[in-house]
Amino acid sequence: MIETSTPATNSLPKTKAESSLNADDLGEDEQSFYSSIKSDLNTLARNPAEKTISSLLDYSKSL
Repeated sequence: MIETSTPATNSLPKTKAESSLNADDLGEDEQSFYSSIKSDLNTLARNPAEKTISSLLDYSKSL
């Protein structure tokens, strides 16, 4: 029988993508790409109503 496991700590270094980046930190190509998709990303952003949040919390507490 084969036993496998993973280490408790991640041995990979933290990449730049995992840290928080601002649009100012991007290169010219990345800023151009971000600018081209920014409006589409903004349309995907959702701000749920307070009632929706409380309904979800009530439901999760009932489980």
